[in-house]
Amino acid sequence: MTAAPRHWRVGQVLVLKTEAVTAEQLVRYAGASDDYSRIHYDKPFAEAAGLGGIIAHGMLTMAFMGRVASDAAGPGGFVRSLTARFVAPVRPGDVVRVEGKVLEVTEDGDGRLIRADIAARVRGRPVAVGAAEFRVPARAMASGRQAEESADPSD
Repeated sequence: MTAAPRHWRVGQVLVLKTEAVTAEQLVRYAGASDDYSRIHYDKPFAEAAGLGGIIAHGMLTMAFMGRVASDAAGPGGFVRSLTARFVAPVRPGDVVRVEGKVLEVTEDGDGRLIRADIAARVRGRPVAVGAAEFRVPARAMASGRQAEESADPSD
């Protein structure tokens, strides 16, 4: 779990570690995305296509990247933009770790807009790299401060 959204500052890190990607997950994602390409479930077909075996949907990997940004935005927040470039395949059994680093925080009357780079990795090797912008609403920042103040043991 990442830090509470009200704390985002330049240099802070966002982290998400998934469970191992499963064949069942690929079938469910195919149904949700209407992407039934055989490279996602037919090993001989995927090997003949030069992929070395079944690969996960790239958009599934991007969904993991979006989840880290969405979690960071917190309740009432939202992901404004998300980009990704896929650099290596994810395969069934792979555990994807998504990390991001806050590059910029802009505050206005409506809250904070946070820009971060994001990379998805498997065994330390990048599989997708990109960026995200997410907004933390002012009311979340204010309620976070109230919760933080009430939990302050120095009071």
